[in-house]
Amino acid sequence: MLIYIVFLIIFVGVTGALYQVYETHYNINVGNDKKLSNANKSRLKELSAKAITATQTNASSAFDHAVSNALGPEFDRGVALTAFTQAEEGSYAIPLLRRKAQLRFNGDNDAVTVRHLPFWQTQLPRINSRAVLVALVIVNCFLVQLLGAMSIYTLNYPVSLPWLAWLNEPLVVMLLIYALLFISFMIAKLDRYMHDLYQLGALFRHEAVGEPEFNQ
Repeated sequence: MLIYIVFLIIFVGVTGALYQVYETHYNINVGNDKKLSNANKSRLKELSAKAITATQTNASSAFDHAVSNALGPEFDRGVALTAFTQAEEGSYAIPLLRRKAQLRFNGDNDAVTVRHLPFWQTQLPRINSRAVLVALVIVNCFLVQLLGAMSIYTLNYPVSLPWLAWLNEPLVVMLLIYALLFISFMIAKLDRYMHDLYQLGALFRHEAVGEPEFNQ
């Protein structure tokens, strides 16, 4: 009976790995704003509307007040206007609202740093790590599928190589599958975090909007 439960759990893990790839794709292309809190969603809507009004009427007082409330009185209004007037909110506005509490300003947009932990602070990244991290999620998914297939294959054809003998143990395979699922989950979270910081680095460096390096 136990072996059937193990195989059921393996099947769930294999399905979960496929879902992780789908979820990663969804979060990148569709669901980025769903990772915002309700308060930040309200701020996003308000700031975007007031930024557009400010650019159309040259009356920026309402926008400046909203920026001061949402991002702090010291925040550069020009940077905020750039962030909240982009057609694609995920480019700058969403990362800015999501990570604003971790940003540290030194009076110069090129010197903005990010506080990862109380004892760890770095410059905003200049290299986009998204392709590598997403590839790792896909590779992990492939490994999970392979392990799931091997758990069935070895029932009739046990692996004879000593260094691969663990493949004959469904419980060991199950544990490895869920270890890979956890790693993929953490990689996906790291990807969202690092991509937010990369986008913010581009924003504060005033690099041209719409260049290939900013593609989601």
